[in-house]
Amino acid sequence: MVNGWVEGGFEGLHHLRGVLTHVNRQPAVAFYQLREPEGAYVPMTIDVLRVTGGSITEIITFHDDQFPRLGLPETLPPDA
Repeated sequence: MVNGWVEGGFEGLHHLRGVLTHVNRQPAVAFYQLREPEGAYVPMTIDVLRVTGGSITEIITFHDDQFPRLGLPETLPPDA
């Protein structure tokens, strides 16, 4: 379910990239936003998903300051 969400490309949001990860054994998506001055995608938010019965029942969002703690890349290249 989460893979499809990320692989779907977030239709209409071409300036975002999602990276699948896990936080406290729950599925999560780290979002990066394209920043033209940096010429790269930079950290934006991490959405931690609570899945119950095959449906997302809760989303908890963390800010970009948590990316290093989770071992996520500092940036993504523009062709990622």
